[in-house]
Amino acid sequence: MTAVIEDIAAATENAPASSDESIDVVCVDDDRDYLDLTAAHLSEHDDLTVRTETAPADALDYLDAVDCVVSDYDMPGTNGLEFLSEVRERAPTLPFVLFAGSERADIAEGFPESTWTEFLRKDNPAVTMSILAGRIRRLVHHHRTMRTAERSLTAIEATGDAVAVVGPDGAFAFVNRVFASRFGTAPDDLLGHPWRECFPDDEVERLESTALETVRDDWQWTGGTVCETDGGDTFTAQTRLAGLDDGSLVFCLTGSGE
Repeated sequence: MTAVIEDIAAATENAPASSDESIDVVCVDDDRDYLDLTAAHLSEHDDLTVRTETAPADALDYLDAVDCVVSDYDMPGTNGLEFLSEVRERAPTLPFVLFAGSERADIAEGFPESTWTEFLRKDNPAVTMSILAGRIRRLVHHHRTMRTAERSLTAIEATGDAVAVVGPDGAFAFVNRVFASRFGTAPDDLLGHPWRECFPDDEVERLESTALETVRDDWQWTGGTVCETDGGDTFTAQTRLAGLDDGSLVFCLTGSGE
């Protein structure tokens, strides 16, 4: 089981740092002046390479060649959420920043809560553009880290270990079949759900006060845990917990925790 943790940690150890590797961005805005302003500010950062489009449909052709999409909200014939929906049909996890002149509350009903989607309101360019660059880096770095980890985890599927990765948001980002089966469900049924749903409330409190604190100090934690299945039954398992450099967590379960 230790080898599983080490393999995943090694996979993410070589993931690009937020400013070490070039990030390709496509910015979409029907306001050419503001689009040029955005591109100029972002291009001041050596790690950001920016291309621009005034028509969302044209930007769709670049999805395979970019690491992040930055889009305005109000555009002729469409809006940023409709464009986001089209992007998600082609690239479900491509980082996307909705860079809008409207308040988030004005579009909250249609804005998805997603690991790969963020909202930023256009404001004073001197401040906002720096924030935008940071959001892009954070999303892309997390995306690259997870892709690297998932490639490693795909190989780990054959080991028979129960493995899951929890994203920085506390929700399952990767679950293998063995892990899901321990909880009486399928991997897709756990993806996007909080890890806390897999443990009784008192066990969640114990893990948060002990295991997670250990992981935050850059250590791995191992111990017996009480787990809870989808149907409400409980079982014990020996659990190893480790942290990744982007704030994600790796859960590995073996046999009985007794």
